[in-house]
Amino acid sequence: MIEHPHPASHQSPQTRRVRHLALLAITSACLAAPSLAQEKPKPVVVTKAEKLEGLESKITLTGTVTSPRRSRLSSRTDGLINKLNVDSGHTVKKGDVLMELDTKLGELALSLIEAEQEQAEIELANAKRLVDEAESLAKSGAFPKSEAITLSTNLRIAEAKLKQLKVRKGLQEERIARHKLVAPFDGIIGQKLSEAGEWVATGTPVLELVEMTNLRFDIQVPQEFIGRVKNAESALITLDAFPNKALEAKLSYVVPVKNAISRTFLTRLSISDPDSIAGPGMSGTATLAAHHKNGLAVQIPRDAVVRFPDGSAKVWIVQQSDSGSKVVSRIIKTTGELGVMAKVIEGLNGGETLVLKGNEGLQDNQAVNILPEKESTK
Repeated sequence: MIEHPHPASHQSPQTRRVRHLALLAITSACLAAPSLAQEKPKPVVVTKAEKLEGLESKITLTGTVTSPRRSRLSSRTDGLINKLNVDSGHTVKKGDVLMELDTKLGELALSLIEAEQEQAEIELANAKRLVDEAESLAKSGAFPKSEAITLSTNLRIAEAKLKQLKVRKGLQEERIARHKLVAPFDGIIGQKLSEAGEWVATGTPVLELVEMTNLRFDIQVPQEFIGRVKNAESALITLDAFPNKALEAKLSYVVPVKNAISRTFLTRLSISDPDSIAGPGMSGTATLAAHHKNGLAVQIPRDAVVRFPDGSAKVWIVQQSDSGSKVVSRIIKTTGELGVMAKVIEGLNGGETLVLKGNEGLQDNQAVNILPEKESTK
């Protein structure tokens, strides 16, 4: 006779309790296995943060060569251009006549004033003569007093008339002088905006004059770099037109008002250009160096730095305890120029043990196993 197993409903309570406990034990063992695996120290290679005597911070920014003076010269009066004495690219000196307007009408008006002035001088001389004669006759009582007063009044009127004509003559001479456009400073004609034969009104730009001495290099510095730029002791400028020629420069000044849209500060560098290769409008890059004498100076390999998309960075510091080695993270700031080594300006004091290799996926207080660097390549 074949025996059939008893259905579960016929099992004793003690049997069911034993089976339930066994199932719990198996489940707990399965859940505990990954945790035990996670506690296994992660192998890493470490390095030391090296403290330096000083830190030279470098930052590279693009910019443009500018001139201290760039003027659009305009006519000071209405008129017809009679002559343009310069063209684009011509070098001029301060005071050179660059443009002349037709002055024929102005010169005719001046001639008329000069003729009136000559007449006024004759009338004045005659008035003086009559006054002198009247004064001589008045002493003997042979000249009426009222007529003497009239002659004196005529003399003052003649003097005032001559004075008015002298002022009119000076005014007309100034009008004629304004028919000439002179260079206000030394420079080069950048653009010729009008031609001979054209009519120009007062204020119409005719020529562009650019000063070619004391050129500067303008850069827009992001606000997060402005402190380092203000401490810059030197700078090198490389023009895109002359990539193999570096020009020395010094920080002139930083405009203290930032651009509200770009959040940058206009910074100007004075250029040393003995060969005169730089010209206004040329683009290039400026590398500024600042030596932080009193600041923190720590150097670490760049592979020890973990960077994030927002520009922040951190390192993993190894701490020793009785239970072994663990890591903790620390936010740092670098000079922005890693190269082979990263120069740290905030976050490290020097001497810390850092994770060099194996810093991917680490967590704070995670146990690590320090390996010699040669073993990490196996």
